[in-house]
Amino acid sequence: MKRLFKAIVFGICNLYFRYRFRRSIKNAVQNQEIYLVDIDNTLADTWPSLQDYVYRNENHRYGSLSIFIGMRNFILDKTRTRQKVIFISARSYLDYFSTRKWLAANGLKADCVILVRKAEDKLDYINELLNRGVPVVYIDDLSYGHESGVMKLYEKVILKLKEMPIKYLGIKEIELINSAYETSNQGTKENSAYHQNYSSN
Repeated sequence: MKRLFKAIVFGICNLYFRYRFRRSIKNAVQNQEIYLVDIDNTLADTWPSLQDYVYRNENHRYGSLSIFIGMRNFILDKTRTRQKVIFISARSYLDYFSTRKWLAANGLKADCVILVRKAEDKLDYINELLNRGVPVVYIDDLSYGHESGVMKLYEKVILKLKEMPIKYLGIKEIELINSAYETSNQGTKENSAYHQNYSSN
């Protein structure tokens, strides 16, 4: 019974996020790129919080995360030029409101936040955009295990991304963005290497 209830709740939450996503992209400008941006270890410095768990709960932990200034400035630069940015993260559905609160506290507009159960589920949202003919820029480190001392990549997901007609910015490009935008509120120090090959990872 408990398993059935859990499945129903997950199903309802998934439908809710699908609805929010479709509503957000409904009026997308033709040929304008939509940025899908991961949060943990891409925008938020998440993994150190898993090493020494000193938090009351997950909401407290997520609320305490520091932000990568370079990536924050990069996103602010995109929103200033009216680019659509959608945040997407593999987190528990219960962390939805704390996620939105954290983004708002860091000065980022969170009109569309999508939570999924696992990293691979993000591909469904990318495919939906592609099916609608919408250009996609996907930013996600797709890494895990830092807290155990051995960083690993979601290799299968990355391979699938490389087969898609999208601009994928992985861990190397994210490091470049953080370096280029770290000291600039306007992103004027954007590193040219970022433009050369989105899919080099």
